[in-house]
Amino acid sequence: MKKVIAVCACWLGFVLHGLAQQQVGSITGAIRSNNDKPIENTTVLLLKEKDSSVTRSAITNKSGEFEFSKVPLGSYFVRTNALGYAVYSGKVFTISAIHNAITLAPFKLEVQANNLGEVTVAAAKPKPFIENKLDKTVVNVDASPTNTGLSALEILEKSPGITIDNNDNINLKGKQGVVILLDGKPAYLSGKDLSNYLRNLPANQLDQVEIMTQPSSKYDAAGNSGVINIKTKKNKANGFNANISASAIFAQYFKNTNSINFNWRKNKLNLFGNYGYSNWVGFNDINIYRSFRKDENSAYNRYFDQNTFGKFTGYPHEFKLGADYYASKKTTIGVLVSGSVDNRQFSTSGVSNIYDSIHQFVQYNASSSSTKDPWTNVGFNVNLRQLTDSKGGELTADADYIFYNTDGRQYSDNYLYDNNNNLVEDPYLLNGYLPARINIYSFKADYSKPLAKDVKLEAGIKSSYVTTDNNAIYTAYDQPSQKWLSDTTRSNHFIYKENINAAYVNVNKQWKKFKMQLGVRAEQTIAKGDQVIKNSSFDRNYIQLFPTAYFSYAKNDKHTFSVSYGRRLERPGYQDLNPFQYLLDRYTYQEGNPNLQPQFSHNVELGYNYKGQLNVSANYTVTSNIINDILLTQKSGENYITYQTKDNIASNYNIGLAINYNKQLLKWWSLNVFGNVYNNRFVGVIAQQPVDVSYTGYSGNISNQFNFGKGWSGEISGFYNSKNLVSSVILADPMGMFSIGGGKQILKNKGSIRVNVRDPFYLMHFHGTTTMNTFFTEINSKWDNRRVIITFTYKFGKPLQAAPQRRKGASLDEQSRVNTGGQNG
Repeated sequence: MKKVIAVCACWLGFVLHGLAQQQVGSITGAIRSNNDKPIENTTVLLLKEKDSSVTRSAITNKSGEFEFSKVPLGSYFVRTNALGYAVYSGKVFTISAIHNAITLAPFKLEVQANNLGEVTVAAAKPKPFIENKLDKTVVNVDASPTNTGLSALEILEKSPGITIDNNDNINLKGKQGVVILLDGKPAYLSGKDLSNYLRNLPANQLDQVEIMTQPSSKYDAAGNSGVINIKTKKNKANGFNANISASAIFAQYFKNTNSINFNWRKNKLNLFGNYGYSNWVGFNDINIYRSFRKDENSAYNRYFDQNTFGKFTGYPHEFKLGADYYASKKTTIGVLVSGSVDNRQFSTSGVSNIYDSIHQFVQYNASSSSTKDPWTNVGFNVNLRQLTDSKGGELTADADYIFYNTDGRQYSDNYLYDNNNNLVEDPYLLNGYLPARINIYSFKADYSKPLAKDVKLEAGIKSSYVTTDNNAIYTAYDQPSQKWLSDTTRSNHFIYKENINAAYVNVNKQWKKFKMQLGVRAEQTIAKGDQVIKNSSFDRNYIQLFPTAYFSYAKNDKHTFSVSYGRRLERPGYQDLNPFQYLLDRYTYQEGNPNLQPQFSHNVELGYNYKGQLNVSANYTVTSNIINDILLTQKSGENYITYQTKDNIASNYNIGLAINYNKQLLKWWSLNVFGNVYNNRFVGVIAQQPVDVSYTGYSGNISNQFNFGKGWSGEISGFYNSKNLVSSVILADPMGMFSIGGGKQILKNKGSIRVNVRDPFYLMHFHGTTTMNTFFTEINSKWDNRRVIITFTYKFGKPLQAAPQRRKGASLDEQSRVNTGGQNG
């Protein structure tokens, strides 16, 4: 690791020494009232055209004049929000080597309509639901009326290019292995645990979803198909401002979500926070039909028809509290505490009818189970932002500590009867105590420096240390002794420790119409797993390089072409390595795999953007050692046991073409359409059976937004996924739905009421099949998806000017790999 950091440091020094001083410019201007009087002591912000980030601020003098000096070359615009006047945003202008002294024409501010002691929220131009940018797609959550009352997982489900399969795996453009970030920090969750967290995170706490299929080397290398960054709401204005939101959700089981967030800033201190509480009740109705045989040359000799109804409840409390202290114009120090507390419960009841080789009913297994899974997650962050010079140089640092604790308990009762309702054997009664402790420590530092001739350098380091301690203490009821005895076949104690050290360097360069970014990231992984009871362990230590390259050409302001390449990896989730068993009934369970290895991918993308309205991209991805969900069987007396696990089973070849179009067709009608056609091919071995399967699928999203005037709005949206391979062995039938929603601004535009009807005809359900040499499985499931949602929001406070952007934290991968459980509905 020291060698890696030394190489990056040498490279940084070489570039800094070899390139000349950056050329800079100056900007002057003046602010007047509509009666041509100067407006003094007003803050003016200088923002970048590319991402609207604030780069400079100035205060007007007695003549209403302001000045920005030593401004790097580039395109900018100015914005001001003087007290008592409407917000003003100027036109975009460019500082170049030739035109480096810009004098803006004086601009006049319009008096705000209600400014006499009354809190006024200035109306801003509404954002579109979908924004197509060169390097990412942005989903503005509040822009869609049908997002009201949904969960974060359901927001992803209706976002362009994202699909969610029956096991809650999140796929992007037909590819598995997506990393989820929350405000730029890893969720430290994966699989069912991640889906459960997102399902309990209400959409009214979300601001944007950023979808990046080819992240730069600044991001952690994890994420086979890309990165999805979920940004929560943050009030960024001076003074005090806040908003509250509450949703009533009418479905088969009533649900509700509630949240409040606030921001207060005065002088050098800024306080911010939010709190959310939800009451989430749902169900999952599953039917699994299975046929078993000895091998591919034998006839099927056993059939299972299993029906299971599951109900779950969750009462999550989400919270965040932070402070930023602006020690000087160049130094900002921040602290943040965030987390969630949830007392989840899941209960099931089911019957598996068992038939012999000639389909005669011979037995049935009646089962019931209950899982109590309380989770506590708290994270602490300390961060620093230091401007190193007046030319845009910046150093940031973050330190994080995060823990997840649970004391889960599981109860499973199974009774096997013959066709005359007589017990075939003693009841199988199982209790489990499943405590888990996960601790995550991470630190990162990033440095960026604009250099001469439109060159920008970025470099950074990161180190993380994770420990997971999972215990499974199972007892089974012994009928002869009438006692609960230890079940040594299922009991286990798994301890996992992992240290990841990383360093990266990025260089950006622009030549008129051409842009280039080259980067490389080095990551060292040191891991040790130990099954204490079964006296089994493993050690891993490897270093990998992950290069990235981006090239773009802007023919003019309408047409932009791009090509990019990136190498990425996907590490197993922490709980996926955990070898414990989780039972649905005595013949069906899920099990982790401590022998999982990371998967690696190479991804090439070609892109075209037309006026920001049309995005066309083609990709080709090759993934080796892919981690997949698989189904396996084993004989148990006359019957068979089926269990689901993960394994490195194949190589995956994905090729796809995606088109995204958004445009305001009429003054009152905006349209966004996304379509993706892709082919997935899996080549490998599963349970000693060669696999070579390929399937071409497609998916699409459409959103129609309507602005009827006088505060009225509406939307019709939907998505459709064709028949496709959700893994190497599961072929899923088509699935889709649509929603209708509308809203009205009330209380002088400070409040709103929205109504959303989701999946009114109950179209959404899952049906899939798996065919292997020794068995055939057919799965049907549905959940509490049809809903009528009513949401009320209210904004209050006195926003003034924009505050600097929040820090994102040190962690960019680890949280996305913690499991905390989840169900549909």
